[in-house]
Amino acid sequence: MNKGQALVEFIIILPVLMLIVLGMVDFGNIIYKKYTLEKDLDTIVDFYQGNRTQDMTDYVSNNQLTLNIDSSEEYVTIYLSERVSIHTPGLNRILNSPFKIETKRVIYNGA
Repeated sequence: MNKGQALVEFIIILPVLMLIVLGMVDFGNIIYKKYTLEKDLDTIVDFYQGNRTQDMTDYVSNNQLTLNIDSSEEYVTIYLSERVSIHTPGLNRILNSPFKIETKRVIYNGA
């Protein structure tokens, strides 16, 4: 009677463990993409400050990123965003897959 008890308990717990593992993988992917987006923003800011708009446009299109630039008289705000697919069932509805990751940088543009 006790021979199959561990197997039954394992089968009951397995879906919950799989959801936890998949959720951890998705959150890890989001954190990694946020890190790479910050590095991409450094490159975009360098292109912007060097007036290399064609390089900036090519970089954004090659990496499938979204770029928005908002400027005032003294400051320029550069927004960079990317969409990440969420694969964990349930989590994709909570985080609205594809999940939008956005980062911004404010730079001084005064003389």
